[in-house]
Amino acid sequence: MNVPWLSVPGEIPPDSAAGTLAVCFAPTGAHGSTFANWRGRLPEDTALALITPPGRGTRVDEEPVTDMTAYADAVAAEIRALRGGRRLVLIGVSLGALLAYETCCRLLDAGVPVARLCAVAGQCPGDFHGDGGDVTVEDARAFATGTGLTDPELLADPEFEDVLLPPVIADLQLAAGYDGSRSPVPHVELRAVWATEDPHVPEVTVRRWTDWTRGECTLLSVEGGHYAHQENPAAVISACLDGLPGARPSRRSVLGAGATAVAGTVLGLGAVPATTLRASAAAPTAAGSVSFEGDATDPVGLAVAMIRQNTSNPGDGALTQPFAQMLQGIFRAAGVGTEIVPTPKEGNVHFFARVPGSGPARKKPLVLLGHSDVVPAIGDKWTTDPFAGDIKDGKLYGRGSLDMKGVNAAFVAALLRHVREGAAFDRDIVFWSDCDEEQGPYGVRWFLTEHPGKVEAGAVITEGGWVLNQRDGTTPMIASLTCNDKRSLLLRLETSSYATHTSKPFTGQAVIRLGEVLDQLGEWRAHIRPNALSRQYFAELAEATTDRSLAEALREMLDARTEQQRDRAGEAVVRLSETPELHNAMLRTTLAFTSAQSGYYPSIVPGTATAEFRAAFLPGADDPGRIVAELRSLIGNRAALTVVGNPGESEQQALDRLRGYLAVRDSGYDTDVFRAWQTAVRRTHPGVRATACQFEAVTSAVPFREQNVPVYGMYPFTVNRDMLKRMHGTDEHIGVEALRQGTETVYQLLAGLRTEA
Repeated sequence: MNVPWLSVPGEIPPDSAAGTLAVCFAPTGAHGSTFANWRGRLPEDTALALITPPGRGTRVDEEPVTDMTAYADAVAAEIRALRGGRRLVLIGVSLGALLAYETCCRLLDAGVPVARLCAVAGQCPGDFHGDGGDVTVEDARAFATGTGLTDPELLADPEFEDVLLPPVIADLQLAAGYDGSRSPVPHVELRAVWATEDPHVPEVTVRRWTDWTRGECTLLSVEGGHYAHQENPAAVISACLDGLPGARPSRRSVLGAGATAVAGTVLGLGAVPATTLRASAAAPTAAGSVSFEGDATDPVGLAVAMIRQNTSNPGDGALTQPFAQMLQGIFRAAGVGTEIVPTPKEGNVHFFARVPGSGPARKKPLVLLGHSDVVPAIGDKWTTDPFAGDIKDGKLYGRGSLDMKGVNAAFVAALLRHVREGAAFDRDIVFWSDCDEEQGPYGVRWFLTEHPGKVEAGAVITEGGWVLNQRDGTTPMIASLTCNDKRSLLLRLETSSYATHTSKPFTGQAVIRLGEVLDQLGEWRAHIRPNALSRQYFAELAEATTDRSLAEALREMLDARTEQQRDRAGEAVVRLSETPELHNAMLRTTLAFTSAQSGYYPSIVPGTATAEFRAAFLPGADDPGRIVAELRSLIGNRAALTVVGNPGESEQQALDRLRGYLAVRDSGYDTDVFRAWQTAVRRTHPGVRATACQFEAVTSAVPFREQNVPVYGMYPFTVNRDMLKRMHGTDEHIGVEALRQGTETVYQLLAGLRTEA
């Protein structure tokens, strides 16, 4: 059976077609699937052709091809049969650059035009002389570990090595037997791309490609390592495909990882001379700059642009108007109506975009509720600029990347992708960016009070549940949609002694007593008391996890008949969890210590010391008044513990207000929005359990839930413990590919609300 080498995913090859056919040549040891995450990111008129030669991928049992001539001849023949009337772009990564080059030569010799040849992170033909000699298993193993192709620990598994190394050996033999001096230099537009953090093929090596075409050669850089086509695919796609002659411009501006030279072609800024070929990251957006020139359906570019708008909230609201104006430009360019609503604080605004629904039985709107403001990035040292939107090692860093500009970007990109497709929904879809979610008086509650009827929501989706992996760190395990929030109470400690000269220190100083009390409170643990939502989540987790010990502890906790049994099993659950802080917060009341103050002069021992901390409560679990009483009993007369309520509130009023919040009912699961989310998760994460859940934090959902409007929370991308720990912390980040997959989940959720009308 003659198995084809080329495939175009999702397409029946036409006899003739307009547009572009991008043929992608994989790096050493890989095959076509290494470009799988390019699908859905290409310009509209571009199809992706993937190559799977004998001995690689699904054809690993076949005799591998190890001769460059045979390889290029076979691919060129299939391209001629598959091309139709499309323009050809050949894109090769690493070793694939040589394969693309040789294939290009054969196509041109046969009279088949090639619009562009792209060499990404690859050495030029002149670096190879056909004298590489034999390739051993040790050579392949060293290559696989040295280039980061795989984890060295995996190679210790003989079965895994047997699968991985034969394709690597075959490709190394291709390179070892290749003599570039025998190749004629073709006349073709060539783009040579290096990755800024690639230790194997640096800029100086890539620049040698200028000698290997008689046509125009453009040199570009993208952020990333040797496998930048996987780490930073949008930038590589942009570098290779933007500005094709006769092609419809994609206007893809890869913020933070793109190419200035490419932007010059796409945006009509003129040709880029070969002497200015270094492409740099776009500069952070200055205050008041509101333009966005990227692809509005690219969540990574959107998230970078959002992060670069510094919307830090110092506690009384943020400056969000430039951010809102940027969003307004993005939606208006897509033909979507927008509105900016000011608050009493100058520059602090809410933003709305509305995609109207259609059909006779139109339902109440679905609100995608994000927030523009972020917590400040001061006090603790970052390793990156918190407002630069840097992408490193496949991670997007920046304040708000996780909470919640990454989610905002997923909401906007998914919604505008539907708009671009001409979708009609069975209800209005409203994107709302709240200005005062973190702190401040003019958030969602203020808006709903001051503008009643402005947003008649049928359901709301905001920040909330997580997608978690199995213990291996790569296999998705469970996705949650939160249906209620924890609520918190601010508490203040104060210790006192007397003030004196520092030359006369004494036992019982206020600062020391405060430290002792804080140590004691830090060791305090509330009883394990999962509420109904937490119990449902942990029951699903017991079925989802492949960790038998964790599953056993979960079932023991859920089946416990006494408080002692439940506490013991719950502690085991936390200990065995890959995200212990998250799961601990979903099981009990928690204390988080936020500040401490004392002293006012270097030669005075202060007479008082204070600290503040938050107690966070699960709905349906502990009573706040009882917990306050328990904490007071614990610390005795060593410190005064007070409840910090709203201005003018008594302690009892503050506790009663909190009890009212905790009594708000969970959002129900029997809604079309919840079911659409479950269907979306099944499509984007096959086999992953999708469950209702209790959120461990506070959101803007309560005012809606008080009106019996269902509110659901999601962070649609996969997270790990490190990412969760950096939320509101230093080096906050999200995974670039996780963000793209999460955006696909949001897209599929909205697809469940489309109508034919």
